[in-house]
Amino acid sequence: MLSAEQHSGLLKLLAATQRQRGVITYRQVIEQLQLPAPSVRRLASALEQLACADHAQGWPLRSALVVSQAQPAHPQLGFIQCVQKLGCFQATIDEANVAAWLSAELAQVYLFSYPEV
Repeated sequence: MLSAEQHSGLLKLLAATQRQRGVITYRQVIEQLQLPAPSVRRLASALEQLACADHAQGWPLRSALVVSQAQPAHPQLGFIQCVQKLGCFQATIDEANVAAWLSAELAQVYLFSYPEV
């Protein structure tokens, strides 16, 4: 779990990334929020919870803005499995399908107006 301050910081980072129409890596988020170990697990859990909350509202998944620094720059497998369970990703998990889903999801995220952080 993230603290309230860390969660707020995550939402602000995602909002800034959205405005720039870019993506941010897991490592960049961990460093900017100064998350303690196990930082990747904490961040992954927070991103999955945010995806569930966004999905429940019928919003595009802003968690998709966070990607691996390795190529291809996609969200981690656990996140893709999470959005698959939500029904947002309905294909076989492979590089081409994930890339296509991510491109479409990011296009929606960039156009969406989320409530103020």
